[in-house]
Amino acid sequence: MIADHLTSTDVDLFVEKDMDEPTRAALDAHLAACPMCRGRVARDKRVESTLREMPRTSAPRDLSARITAAVELRVSAERARRERLPFIVVATIFSVLLSVWFGLEMLVAFQENGALDFFALVANQPEVFSAYSTDAVFALIESLPLAEIVLTVFAMLTVLVLAQQWVDAALPNRSFYRNGR
Repeated sequence: MIADHLTSTDVDLFVEKDMDEPTRAALDAHLAACPMCRGRVARDKRVESTLREMPRTSAPRDLSARITAAVELRVSAERARRERLPFIVVATIFSVLLSVWFGLEMLVAFQENGALDFFALVANQPEVFSAYSTDAVFALIESLPLAEIVLTVFAMLTVLVLAQQWVDAALPNRSFYRNGR
């Protein structure tokens, strides 16, 4: 019991009459002097009385089977999630390595196609780009290693998707994309 007022536990024990005599006497003494706690006890007694007056219904016959099925479903989903995790980890690592390789290939292709030289020319002499804009755009398109860029972007997207699956499998309740799970 708190010196000023009864705790929720004290009120519950008093309403349910689940205490020894000395505790009961101390609570009675406090209630005689504290109108706020008397109000809380009276309110809790009304709630308990209303609950006792409500009709009781029995649980459905198949409730146990439904609960067991739900638990088994959750356990099997958890097991499948744990079994899937090593494959996701390996796929993610492979995708990271593939992304690095495609990125390096893209950088080599930029150098071989002269795209870096073209960018340096445009940066140092912008008037050439403005004077021959159509030719400059075609030269830019020809110098860009589009296939390598596309492969690198898709490999990086694959890494992101697999990393998200890794997080989902490792920490299923913390995923950003799962709503309410």
